[in-house]
Amino acid sequence: MTVEALKSGEGIEELLSSSRKKVSIHLKYLISDEERKSLLGVPTLTHVTKIDIEELEDGLMEKMMRVAEEFFEMPMEDRAHLYSNDYNRRTRVSTSFNVGKEETLHWRDYLRHPCHPLEDYIDSWPTKPEFYREITAEYATAMRTLTLKLLEAISESLGLEKDYIANALGKQNQTLQINYYPPCPNPDLTLALGAHTDPNCLTVVQHDEVSGLQIMKDGSWLDVPALHGAFFVNIGDQLQVISNGEYKSLVHRAVTNSKTRRISIPSFYGPSLDALIKPADPLAAANPCGSLYMPFTYQEFLDHFYSQRLVTNTLARFKISGKNEM
Repeated sequence: MTVEALKSGEGIEELLSSSRKKVSIHLKYLISDEERKSLLGVPTLTHVTKIDIEELEDGLMEKMMRVAEEFFEMPMEDRAHLYSNDYNRRTRVSTSFNVGKEETLHWRDYLRHPCHPLEDYIDSWPTKPEFYREITAEYATAMRTLTLKLLEAISESLGLEKDYIANALGKQNQTLQINYYPPCPNPDLTLALGAHTDPNCLTVVQHDEVSGLQIMKDGSWLDVPALHGAFFVNIGDQLQVISNGEYKSLVHRAVTNSKTRRISIPSFYGPSLDALIKPADPLAAANPCGSLYMPFTYQEFLDHFYSQRLVTNTLARFKISGKNEM
């Protein structure tokens, strides 16, 4: 498989999910020796802080996971019209992360589409499998309620008004993604998704029963156990900026396995494209260094994020020179 093929109109045929079983991996998926070494002997995260919110019933989570699996089990012709590598396209199916910019591809396919405001986007969602729109609309609505509640708690933890962060996001942006990671014949040679931070504000992720998420803590990788009926919450880049560095965006990656497919469903919540993002005034005033980041629109940030391969330091472009976080 070549990058040129992936970029062509027939790229849908090159999705990893187009074949039920891969017997070998292409050279384009081979990670560096340094990355391979980092996959060895990764310990399991022993303590995961749990917050009991009871916002989503298990039944809805199970229905969403089921319809996500059904989508990637459909015949290729039912997904072909959704294939695109243009990140500006509302609803799209693609593979890896940014095929046109990457030297090494990731062992992942995905479906991605916006969710808020629901009435503006639902007509662009897949019509198959049956009830996809109905189930996903209910799920996305519940996820927005949950996320806004989390943002209120985070605002208050920073000494801000509880609606401060939500207001800072402008009209707001919510995107749902289904990540599909097929079994990999050589999981020690490739990554399902490379190390990165999320460009949005807050990510709430539902995982299936297969582990594969790893996070970076104090310079070392930790394996996150799969938790049934629970979500994993990631701090994103926009929250790091608004909090003026009080919260740090989480470096994370996904690994492969040779036995079974894995599915994760992240809900990305962030600013509207025209929202002006900057450190909260009270937090900048309280910091001896002042504001650590220059103001930018979310559109500017995303343009930079998608202009390169997947990285862990997108925020460096917007950091004020000479200022270090406390």
